[in-house]
Amino acid sequence: MNQQKICIVHYHLNAGTMPANRRIEISILLIISILISAAIGYHYYEISGSAIPNKNTETTGLIIPLYFDPNGSWDYLLEIHQQFPKVPIMVIMNPDNGPGQNFSSDYLNWTQKMEGLGILVLGYIYTSYGNRSIDVVKNQTMEYLDWYHVNGIFLDEVSDNASYGQYYENITDMCRSTGAEYIAGNPGTSVPSGITKYFNITVLYENPGVPPAANISNIVNGTPRSGSAIICYDIESLDESTVEDISNYFSYVYFTNYGMPDPYESLPVYLCQEASILSNR
Repeated sequence: MNQQKICIVHYHLNAGTMPANRRIEISILLIISILISAAIGYHYYEISGSAIPNKNTETTGLIIPLYFDPNGSWDYLLEIHQQFPKVPIMVIMNPDNGPGQNFSSDYLNWTQKMEGLGILVLGYIYTSYGNRSIDVVKNQTMEYLDWYHVNGIFLDEVSDNASYGQYYENITDMCRSTGAEYIAGNPGTSVPSGITKYFNITVLYENPGVPPAANISNIVNGTPRSGSAIICYDIESLDESTVEDISNYFSYVYFTNYGMPDPYESLPVYLCQEASILSNR
């Protein structure tokens, strides 16, 4: 029987996560018709096996910075994942610019929920462009693993200078030796292979707007699609063709309507549409 998949999600935005001029509680009913028939159905799939992405896959996933404390939008993210289970999701948890000073049972509960559904959970640690002590990074890695049992680590503020290759080799070797299997790096710009080769995936663009098509080859700089990610913020509305074009070069993407000073204050209002587009690639 032919089936039609739709996206019906109620998104309750907490007033505390909205800018002052939009601080109201709203419910957004997003209905996006996808396939071809008259039968309407919800589809939920059990996620089994490791959450670690297969680097040979041609799917495109979402890399989502969860840089705010758990609230109703985290539930919304789980609804999106259940409705579009073919779209891999990688989230970056960031309790306090790192694991924070104290253990949080709330973060542990949410990590377990997400990992139980097959979502890859990474812990945020910044590296000060190769100038942060490896011992500090190690201690924070251990805290993420001991407190929250994350799948891996997201290293931010990665240097784009090839001379720091040894630093990132040492850092990633240390992370993996402690049990953090999956390591993402975020220089936010094009970097040489002497840096990217140490990461499972590298965020090669983190900027407002979408890069011009003519610039993408320079941004990727030879990095395979399977090892490339992109984050575009301050995107008022989502264009399906743009998402599809970008997905030809990056295996993990993230588009959000929020911009500076805090593009990660909440989930994008069009996250359902974003997942729907990726699900149909």
